[in-house]
Amino acid sequence: MLKSKAMSKTPWRRSLPRPAISVLKRTVLLALLLLTGLAGVSSAVFQQEQLDSKYYINIIVILDCSASMNKIIGPVRKVDIAKRTVETIVNGIAGDSHDMGSMKAGLRVFGSKFYKWKQDCDDTSLEVVLAEIETTRDPILAKTSGVKAKGQSALSLSIDALKQDFPGDEDDQSNFIVVVSDGDESCGASPCDAVRKLVDTSKGVSVSTIGVETTQSGYDNLNCMAEAGNGLYFDSKDVEDFVLFLKDCNQTIQENRRTLALKGDKSDSLTIAMRDVTANLTEYHIDEPTPLYPLRDVRFPADDTLKPDDKLFLIGSRGLWMEIFAPEKQLQGWILTKTGGSEFSVTVAEDQTPLYKDKSPSSQVLVYMEAGEQLTVLKKEGEWYNVVSQKLNQRGWVIAFNVVGN
Repeated sequence: MLKSKAMSKTPWRRSLPRPAISVLKRTVLLALLLLTGLAGVSSAVFQQEQLDSKYYINIIVILDCSASMNKIIGPVRKVDIAKRTVETIVNGIAGDSHDMGSMKAGLRVFGSKFYKWKQDCDDTSLEVVLAEIETTRDPILAKTSGVKAKGQSALSLSIDALKQDFPGDEDDQSNFIVVVSDGDESCGASPCDAVRKLVDTSKGVSVSTIGVETTQSGYDNLNCMAEAGNGLYFDSKDVEDFVLFLKDCNQTIQENRRTLALKGDKSDSLTIAMRDVTANLTEYHIDEPTPLYPLRDVRFPADDTLKPDDKLFLIGSRGLWMEIFAPEKQLQGWILTKTGGSEFSVTVAEDQTPLYKDKSPSSQVLVYMEAGEQLTVLKKEGEWYNVVSQKLNQRGWVIAFNVVGN
């Protein structure tokens, strides 16, 4: 089994073509999931069976809005960290390449309706009904932004209520539950037992947990839930690695669908219609031929060498690496950007920092950014940075004194 802290650093990402590399990466991923991690840390193991012969992936995010989430950690509350974590997950999976209708997402919240002193343990609700992520992404983000933390920690009750959130026990459905919480339970039940009951009575269910500034008891609850739920435990600091894991699961689902289509099997409910994955991506340009790697590791052979005239889109950035999609080549992978050029990342220093359309304080303000937001710098001209905000999916200019280097 894999120790949870070790797992938080291990999910791998697969590029679209190159079957041999894809097989290698899936083999590596499976091996990592079965390895023993750090001594003294509880473990959680994801079971590959959750993806076998599945053609649809459903994701319900459970957001903890109980009173305990109002505790201030540094300059922010735990609930603010949890909200940002949910936003990262939803934006990450929504931006991933997938077939139209094959991925659904929804949002359940607990502790947001009644103040804790009312001792109402029935405070859990499905705020965004499970539906195609193309239609639920914006409602989930809006609801996440607006809810307040104030009630009981009805974590077990929320797990019990999940049975009605997913479609019937269909053999072709893979149901992922993602709990974003500090792990506290104030209503007397056992969240771990609730997960065991759910998994025992439902098909294709995997429960993963993301801890937000947990106490020891909170961590124990969340890790036990992940173990019982055939899932994984991650710390909120490692949410981007969890998104990579979800994306890898989604890619496996897509391979299953395409395999079925190639076999000629017909199903009235299964259609292979790719959505426009570039609709919400920022176009990117390179100035010279650049290798496109399947992983953030130059020891792997490059899938291709991108050229300056290739049409490219930026999916995300990780340190010195950028994840790129080349639609005309149907390639997706990573390029190393820090090769003596100007690309690096910075952090917004103050709330309400303007992102300008052009390199002038009198130009249009595209958006006002929050302190702590990460920006990828494409180039620097004088006291201005041309940047990309992955969170906001915006590209523009920011004054250098409003950001700090990473």
